Amino acid sequence: MISRPIFIGGMPRSGTTLMRAMIDRHPNIACGPELRVIPALASFTTQTRQFCGDNLQAYYGLTPAHLNDAFSALIGSFLEPYRAARGKARIAEKTPANVLHFTELNELFPDADFVHIIRDGRDVAASLLTMDWTDARTGAPMAMTRDPAIAAATWVRQVTAGLDAETAGVRIHKLHYENLVRDPRETLGALFEFLGERWSDDPLSFHLGEHIRAGVAEASADQIARPLYLQSVGRWRRDLSPAAKAAVKKQAGALLKKLDYADSDDW
Repeated sequence: MISRPIFIGGMPRSGTTLMRAMIDRHPNIACGPELRVIPALASFTTQTRQFCGDNLQAYYGLTPAHLNDAFSALIGSFLEPYRAARGKARIAEKTPANVLHFTELNELFPDADFVHIIRDGRDVAASLLTMDWTDARTGAPMAMTRDPAIAAATWVRQVTAGLDAETAGVRIHKLHYENLVRDPRETLGALFEFLGERWSDDPLSFHLGEHIRAGVAEASADQIARPLYLQSVGRWRRDLSPAAKAAVKKQAGALLKKLDYADSDDW
């Protein structure tokens, strides 16, 4: 079994790719382009337990512990080659949808660390509406890139999943995108303390990493090839139309206030 894996998740367009690039520069941690299979494998694990667990135990002697061992070994087999190739002690995996499966992954990997990236949902919606992503099943544009209400509702769903996992006892470090770009040294320092890793200056020069462009399928691959910038913080003020702001407020207003991104509905 892989030792002390790190799973990174959050809403798309929240800075998860930036975090991947930074953490990969740490001397002790390898974090490659998003693997994308972890959420599917976690879902398959849950479904197997729910729909086949009793039969597997009754007729094949496969206890819940056996299933945990099998699925953790399967997921580990996807992660271990990259860790070994980089020659680092730990592996981290960043796929935004990981955040929907932190609870399942914690059951499979009790020694894992989890990092939840959170960004102002209004900025997330503004960014999503500029994306040209398509649904792989239908070939049609993804609804959250066309409809601000769906973008905001998806943000609420994924952020809430991470918050709920933390409430359920999963050991999670919440990291806000805005803090990361405004004060990367302090924000990364808190992260590495949580991970039990020593401080390194290398992640601050993430844009110089040799593996920086490896994630060409990641929408932010070009942006992380340059130093940190603040222009995207508060972009919703200039990029969201009044109708889009109203739609986002209806879906996400309560959570924005809970997370201190808004102190009222007057925005």
